[in-house]
Amino acid sequence: MNNFEISEFRFLSTKDNYNVKYEAWSRIYEYPLVLDILQKLGASKHSSIHNTSWGFEGCHVTFKNDLDNLYNNVLHSDIKGSNLKNTAIYNICEKIQEQYLNYFDFVINISTIEEVNYPNHLVINNLFEQVKPGGYLIITFDYDKNNCNTFGNGSMNLLLVETYINRKIDTCENTLLNGSNSFLQSYRYSNLNCGLLVIKKNKL
Repeated sequence: MNNFEISEFRFLSTKDNYNVKYEAWSRIYEYPLVLDILQKLGASKHSSIHNTSWGFEGCHVTFKNDLDNLYNNVLHSDIKGSNLKNTAIYNICEKIQEQYLNYFDFVINISTIEEVNYPNHLVINNLFEQVKPGGYLIITFDYDKNNCNTFGNGSMNLLLVETYINRKIDTCENTLLNGSNSFLQSYRYSNLNCGLLVIKKNKL
């Protein structure tokens, strides 16, 4: 990955906006945040967007529908097939088809990079390659400081990613979001914090 700049790299905070319609403790913060970022970065009705990580039920479909209502050109992908509109099969651990290289104005990945058994920075690179010059990659992720050294365990290997992008994450120790202090508490995830990474691909 080259020719990029980091627009934002931080932990999510309990002070971030949330919307309980997204049902899950972290998604009530992550989905509204990503929608806000798209707007702030100038996404228009006709922007091309690849939503690379979502399920086929519940709050994930709610977010899919929100994206489709706001934007005309959204591709939604996952490793599973779906009969829902604008969907495709894509494994984020693999290179994208050549037709999608440098193609999308925005590529989104919400809290799945840490779930796959593949080096986190290589997944980020796969996603970044799809972004056209001047476009953005928007990622959220879960992080457990006590369980972050292997892949696919539900925690981003933050040190690896920090080294890869040559930037330390911004923190907010007193208000770090986790499952226990989320507006929708889930003590099962009290060990997790959420992070955000926004990368711009510079124009040549």
